[in-house]
Amino acid sequence: MQKAGTNMAQGYRIGVIAPHLDGEYYGRLLPYIHQSVREKRSQLFAIQVADDYLGITALEEPIAFDLVDAWILILPSASASFLELLEKSDKPFVCVGFQSPYPQGHSVLVNNRASMNAAVHHLIDHGHRDIAFVGNMDQYDLQERYLGYRDALEDRGLPFDERRVIKTKDNILEGGVNATEELLLSGVSFTAVAAGTDLNALGVIDCLQSKGYSVPQDYAVIGFDDIHQSAVNYPSLTTVRQPFEDMAKEAVRKVFEMLEGGAVEGNESIVPARFIVRSSCACAERTQFSSASDFDNYMHSLTQLRISLHNITVNNYKMTLGLILATKEDRIHISNLFWNLSHWGCLALWEEDTNGQRNLVVRQVFSKNGDAVPPLGEKYQLHHFPPIDYLPPGTVPGGEDIVILHPVKSDLQNWGYIALAGPLDPLNNFVANDLSRHSFTILAVALEREMLFDQIRSIAEKLEIVSRTTNDGIWDWNLETNKIDWNIRAHNILSRASAELTDAPGSFLELVHPEDQQALRLSFMQPYRKDLPIQLEFRIRGFHGRFLWIFLAGDIVWNAAGRPVRIIGSLTDITEKKANEARITQLAYQDALTGLPNRLLFKEKLSEAMEDRVRDGKKLAVMMIDLDRFKIVNDTLGHQTGDSLLQHVAQELKECVGEQDIIARLGGDEFIVMLSSIHGVDEVVRVAEKMLRMLTKPFLLEGQQFYLSASIGACMYPCHGEDVDSLIKYADLAMYHTKENGGNRLEIYTPALSSKRVERFNMENDLRYALEREELTLHFQPQVSLSTGKVYGAETLLRWNTPDGKTIQPGEFIPLAEETSLIIPIGQWVLEQACKECRRWIHAGMPSLVISVNISAVQFQQEDFPDIVRNVLQSTGIEPFNLCLEITEHTAVQNMEHSIRLLNELVAIGVKIAIDDFGIGQSSLLWLKKLPVHIVKIDPSFILNMIVDSDDEAIAKAVIEMSHSLGLSVTAEGVETEGQMHRLQQLECDRIQGFFTGRPMTSNQFIAYFQEISNWVS
Repeated sequence: MQKAGTNMAQGYRIGVIAPHLDGEYYGRLLPYIHQSVREKRSQLFAIQVADDYLGITALEEPIAFDLVDAWILILPSASASFLELLEKSDKPFVCVGFQSPYPQGHSVLVNNRASMNAAVHHLIDHGHRDIAFVGNMDQYDLQERYLGYRDALEDRGLPFDERRVIKTKDNILEGGVNATEELLLSGVSFTAVAAGTDLNALGVIDCLQSKGYSVPQDYAVIGFDDIHQSAVNYPSLTTVRQPFEDMAKEAVRKVFEMLEGGAVEGNESIVPARFIVRSSCACAERTQFSSASDFDNYMHSLTQLRISLHNITVNNYKMTLGLILATKEDRIHISNLFWNLSHWGCLALWEEDTNGQRNLVVRQVFSKNGDAVPPLGEKYQLHHFPPIDYLPPGTVPGGEDIVILHPVKSDLQNWGYIALAGPLDPLNNFVANDLSRHSFTILAVALEREMLFDQIRSIAEKLEIVSRTTNDGIWDWNLETNKIDWNIRAHNILSRASAELTDAPGSFLELVHPEDQQALRLSFMQPYRKDLPIQLEFRIRGFHGRFLWIFLAGDIVWNAAGRPVRIIGSLTDITEKKANEARITQLAYQDALTGLPNRLLFKEKLSEAMEDRVRDGKKLAVMMIDLDRFKIVNDTLGHQTGDSLLQHVAQELKECVGEQDIIARLGGDEFIVMLSSIHGVDEVVRVAEKMLRMLTKPFLLEGQQFYLSASIGACMYPCHGEDVDSLIKYADLAMYHTKENGGNRLEIYTPALSSKRVERFNMENDLRYALEREELTLHFQPQVSLSTGKVYGAETLLRWNTPDGKTIQPGEFIPLAEETSLIIPIGQWVLEQACKECRRWIHAGMPSLVISVNISAVQFQQEDFPDIVRNVLQSTGIEPFNLCLEITEHTAVQNMEHSIRLLNELVAIGVKIAIDDFGIGQSSLLWLKKLPVHIVKIDPSFILNMIVDSDDEAIAKAVIEMSHSLGLSVTAEGVETEGQMHRLQQLECDRIQGFFTGRPMTSNQFIAYFQEISNWVS
């Protein structure tokens, strides 16, 4: 057959895979295998796979697979994937000590079953009837020995008792000791023990002797393997001698027969073992030496064990010295580690190239004899490692050196492989004294340490750069010296404080506002928690009675004993952030035009007052106030005059209520009042009459007199309703009844007013057929970019054209549609039609336009809404980036968990999300940083007065700046004048929408509008 990169003159490369390369089993097989391979003028690659620290027992990766011509597997030391690869290839392989899983592989086995059978027969011949068995029966050969034990009992007609069978976890002394203790504790009777291995048997003897029993007088013991300790133990161990030399020679012979194309008889070679009688079975001690040769072997074993023990001591010193040398520097080098007799080494680590291909890259090499080594940086594929062109002369076919390969792994990762070359240590076959196996673990741990050191060094460098360039101050509190080190930036931040800062912790505490000192003390109070960093905001006393807001963060550094030794952290000046938050909070709870509370704050105060009334048994009233014919003022004199009038009305209404009462603006010309504690309806009437008298007095604005009236509706708690929403609804219902009857008076709610629902029913019926009758139409209002002057897109606006020729605005029927869930089919129709029109625009040469569609709260609560959007995009053929979905602040904050989850799904589709009507009384901007949105749309009420009102301008500026700081773009709605546009440009607003840039229009009109603007811009 064709050889792996060799020719016949050069011999073959034989690969041996074994858990270990030393010890009584592997260490005795490997020299015989090497000698037989040398006699065939071939090379030997030995792969050691086991790692006791990581629990690795099998070779996972096909290292050197293309270099090796044939494989010898000692015990099941290769993974299923490696064996499968071997089965698919044409490479011969021989399994030693276990049966081949594939028919083309050959097995070299010891007659374990028959040999153990003979040994147990020997115990029975001594008169033993209660014989126990201990061994690790997960292994093939141990299972065979167990079956031989069972066969012997059956042959002699002795009963089998499963209580006398103890399964060990391993094949060493400890397994035998634990098994014997379990036997003794169980109380089952036994007079002899057959052990699966010699080391198990020696463990049995040690345990029995430690309990005061005599072997063989009280208990007889036999083993299996005939390791060197068996002959020199007291008592000497009766055992079965493993035919290591015959096994090794047979394995090599079969491999070469298959390599050279010869006929191989059968799939198995059974190698006979020899029963060795000594004294642990109660035979006379002199039977141990049947010849002078046996005595010579005995003395040779004693001598070799003594030399091996001495060698362990010397090697342990060498390994320790190598470890000290290797760890003196930041990075370990393999030449300083202990590798037994190896004189040449190459470490190759896994690295990924630019194409994503993983290679083994040479990173360290050594040669004690001055032989050639591969250049650093040389790359090898796994199948072609080690670098055969650089192997030392001793590894040539027939040479005395072998090539050892070992994976380098740690808890963190698979680092790569190390290749070593050198002669086998002749003492490795006496005990597992190859201390170089620890060097593999040391190397892996060292590589892990170097990686962590590199990461720490990188972090330290980054922290150094950050500490020099960031706006944050850095502090370091040494708890042992009780001194704080402040960097320059920290001193700069705190230099505006009114007292001097030193390294004493007390000097820092003196700078803190008295109201915040207790919180600071509690944050630094022991005992500290490892999982709880320090974070708090507090005020620092500055000059001229001013205060700075500071955000402090820190974490504790613990020593090896688990005691806190330092606290390291940062300081950030958040004064401006706090000012912006105050503005945002004001926007969230106050009406921007009048300074009155908004709907959200009113509802909170109403809920609190209702709880108070439950306790004291009093009543409260809710009054809804709507100014009559106020629209005429806006339409004739403009919004600016109308806003000024609303501000005057707000101030006058405040004079009509008590200090404990609340008056709020809901929007437009609607106000709501809570009389927080009353005894009866008479008090409501008195307040309403006072308001109506006040409104009938003329208001003088800009030289003109205005006469107003109002429609007032009221309801009582708990008479009419027992929850916030019901009270507001009933007051609103009473107010509308007043307005329909001419206004300028008070109406107290009665259940009879609910008859208004009949009208609602009629509108609902008509609305149900509006889609079928094609009464719904879409208009589009342009949105223009302030930076480029180009059309960004358009907002979709819905109109209802009834059969009698009336056009009903969305504000009149959308609330009804939402209450009846008609909004779901209507909303889907709007979404589909808007996307179809967008497709028309794209085909008309407007590919980058964004169509904005308002989504109602009901639609937004649909769990399958993202699927609906995805289907509409697919059916209409527009890209996700062409669609923007607008939701109101109220919708967004109703259920934050639902909103965040649903918005994340929509953003994943690729559509844009806008928060609409910002500022009309909701608090969503406080939550914007939690919501995955792209655009904030400022309500027109902020824009209309910004030119003449500095407060409005400041609010608009704050909204724009805060939105930009969160990475959001801003669209200003209701832009009606050129002055407003220019001021918004100066404030770096992104886009505008309003009558100044275009009224709502049909789709065809919008296409013409776009083309006109495009021609003008170009």
